Amino acid sequence: MSKQVTLTALPRAAAGKGESNRLRRDGRVPAIVYGHEVEPTPVSVDARELFHALNGPAGRNALIALELEGRTTLVVARDLQRHAVRRDVLHLDLLAVDQDQQIDIEVPIHLVGLDDVQRDGGYLNHVRHVVPIRVRPLDTPDFIELSVAGMGIGDVRRLGDVAALLPAGAEIGDDADRVIVTINAPAGGGTSETAEEGAEEAAATDGDAAA
Repeated sequence: MSKQVTLTALPRAAAGKGESNRLRRDGRVPAIVYGHEVEPTPVSVDARELFHALNGPAGRNALIALELEGRTTLVVARDLQRHAVRRDVLHLDLLAVDQDQQIDIEVPIHLVGLDDVQRDGGYLNHVRHVVPIRVRPLDTPDFIELSVAGMGIGDVRRLGDVAALLPAGAEIGDDADRVIVTINAPAGGGTSETAEEGAEEAAATDGDAAA
């Protein structure tokens, strides 16, 4: 499960590009805090501290204990705006959450058992790399391991197959029939309906990403 990381914020009195650029030159990232029991509040955070907070085991799903003017608020990062070349964060939202209420979040899927996929000439098509779930913040897993051991041509794993792997009380946040991974037949070897479905969904996913 995700562990909290600490991040200190300072209030931002001014707004506009000039103030934001000054903060960035000083090694800080403009942000806004809003959400559970928090009025929208412009703040800034240290760029290095933010980098370390978002590059731990939980990645962008890190639960952040945000310290601001003597108050600590549990937040998650949202809507990161990055520099087109350097990829450093230019601005972000910090969403305050209630530790007892579920939030919508996407968790990475790690495939395991790859060495035990059937050697029948098929190839693995990994369609979805994250699973959307509804979960209490403190129960958010860093990732979900899905076994593909024993899969052969035509076999498929779907979002519904990870439901039993979720923390107690968590739910899948999308259609349980969505394809995660298929084993497709080699070109010219014919395809099963599930393999074709996986290929179609992969194409749709690629199209959404490019939009």
